Amino acid sequence: MPKKLTFIDLFAGIGGFHIALKSLGIKPIFTCEIDRYARETYLKNFKDPYLKNNNLFPQDIWDIDFKKIPNFDILCAGFPCQPFSQVGQKKGFKDNKSGNLFFAIEEILKIKKPIAFILENVSFLKNHDNGKTFKTIYTKLQNLNYSFDSKILKASDYGLPTHRPRIYMVGFYKPKLKNMFKELPFIFPEKIKLNKTISDIMGGFCSTDFTGKKERKIGFTMRVGGGRSGVLDRRNWDSYIINKKEVRISPQQGLELMGFPKSFKFPVSNSQALKQLGNSVAVNVVKEVAKKVQNYIDLCKIN
Repeated sequence: MPKKLTFIDLFAGIGGFHIALKSLGIKPIFTCEIDRYARETYLKNFKDPYLKNNNLFPQDIWDIDFKKIPNFDILCAGFPCQPFSQVGQKKGFKDNKSGNLFFAIEEILKIKKPIAFILENVSFLKNHDNGKTFKTIYTKLQNLNYSFDSKILKASDYGLPTHRPRIYMVGFYKPKLKNMFKELPFIFPEKIKLNKTISDIMGGFCSTDFTGKKERKIGFTMRVGGGRSGVLDRRNWDSYIINKKEVRISPQQGLELMGFPKSFKFPVSNSQALKQLGNSVAVNVVKEVAKKVQNYIDLCKIN
């Protein structure tokens, strides 16, 4: 029987990667998250024994001795996107608080040499600083002897009625691959037909305006901040016209929109819960990407 794959969950938020990979039988063994409220939510929903160990569930990535992280197979990280996003200040690597966290990923990969990584970020990352930021990421990971493939994936193409375009970056450590697969490109998952609309989630007919004639099938991308601007504001992301009335999305509806299970609980305020969802990964997309990574490892890894 093959050894069970393991992963670490960096900048974990409320655990979208955790849910997606664990559902595939991949075992989490280390998590890092600095936000106290996100940590509360993480602990409310996951009871893995390692989370009781502060060395295995640290807050600040820079407080960790990377050599002491347990050996693992897959590094997962939705590293902070605000420095690169269009709604953020677009400081990128110059943002000392968040932008330089990519270099922690680089260092962990350099020291631990897992067979694979899955990274997620805002789609604008590819064009940030005229493409220089993305080229830096690509070059640094390739210099560590990892392959590198990327693609912008929309949550609406994987069963969730929200656009949420995000860039996914996947790579494999070449010394751990069979020779014939070292230059084989990673094939991202095929699109899945959307069978659910935002009307299904909001519990009423969602229209594009107050006349109620044209249906809005796909919901807005959940964000961090800027809420309550109202449906007539172009910045709106949290309000919808349902049965000709303006309705704000609830945390429970947001969970469904992002692919979280109905059993998921928020021990925080509604505003904090919506912020956490705006920071999260779309679970369905991560699961499909991770499934492909799992299959690739099974096929290409040196026994």
